[in-house]
Amino acid sequence: MNRNRVLISGAGIAGLTLAIQLKQHGFETLVIERAIAPRTAGYMMDFSGTGWDVAERIGILGRLREITYPIDALAFVDADGEPFVDVPIARIREALDRNYIYLRRPDLERVLTERADELGVEIRYGTSLHKLHSLRDYVHATFADGRVEDFDIVIGADGLHSCVRQLAFGAEQLFSRFLGLYAAAFHLPSGASRLDRRCKLFEETDRAAFFYPLGDDRMDATYVFRHDEQEVLPGQSLAFVKSQYHGGGWITDDVLREYQESEPIYFDPATMIVMPRWHRGRVALVGDACGCLTLLAGQGSHMAMGGAYVLAEELARQDNHRAAFAAYQSRIKPHVDRKQKDAAGFARVFVPGRRSRPWLRRLVLKAIFSKPGLSLAMKWFGTRSVLPQA
Repeated sequence: MNRNRVLISGAGIAGLTLAIQLKQHGFETLVIERAIAPRTAGYMMDFSGTGWDVAERIGILGRLREITYPIDALAFVDADGEPFVDVPIARIREALDRNYIYLRRPDLERVLTERADELGVEIRYGTSLHKLHSLRDYVHATFADGRVEDFDIVIGADGLHSCVRQLAFGAEQLFSRFLGLYAAAFHLPSGASRLDRRCKLFEETDRAAFFYPLGDDRMDATYVFRHDEQEVLPGQSLAFVKSQYHGGGWITDDVLREYQESEPIYFDPATMIVMPRWHRGRVALVGDACGCLTLLAGQGSHMAMGGAYVLAEELARQDNHRAAFAAYQSRIKPHVDRKQKDAAGFARVFVPGRRSRPWLRRLVLKAIFSKPGLSLAMKWFGTRSVLPQA
């Protein structure tokens, strides 16, 4: 494999993981990122399974374990904020062999960026692609500022709205599958006192909200709601979310009014990217760019790391990029396909609908988070690592 130059579009979780592992195999990598600086918007997530496995292999697990939040339990609450299901985090951790922590998505990207910097990975912020011309021996890349450079291979790790995918494979609508939900996330400097060191989940018909304590008073909020697909222009996302929670129960409406936009809001439709093939010529895709699971699957970041790690390993192991791309796809795509199928089914029940029976939903939640039920639930959700164990 010619190891001269690899262009990676996207300095997110997939792109940084790939760059780190390629650098450790001796590749020269350039990461470009459209944003002008590392992103700070994102949501809280469970970190375990495949992501945990990759983090250990690339040398960042210790740093991630140092990140702690004052969350002792996971609670589903009623309109008064009182738990009707209250699950100690220790129970969840035991069901996952103690390989489990809470992280905010920006936490993971920050640690990956630090590791990439230590290895000397070049990251150019405020840079995007305008055109790709794939030839037999290299890829001719034209950047938005007019500069032109040649690379041995180009990897699109630029997420749901991938520029590389559009340039090399076609328009987004050819591959997108909207699941009928939207998600928004942000954090506030105050309000955690209402959470009693718990992650609290509150749900009503067609909408739900998740609140996490981040410190003595800081808190993180994630909103997920059902809505028909529509275009939401930049700058209108917060107003759109507020309109869906106007008059909402417990603190859902209050928290949105308290948010002062001092930190950027994360906002995206729950949209999967489904593609029959993840590579073409000297161009390949990884992470959300080719197999977006949506946050409903709870596995998007994990699979982005897993896919990036396997792609790097295959590029280091194989004699040429064609064999490496094919091996990477054959190893990772079946797992992504299964998780996308599960996510599509889960989307129908993730947020209660008009036909949902609250009493039955509560019984099911109590059964799932009981001691015997949790281990079975973790297996059903596919939380184990997809990477072969050493």
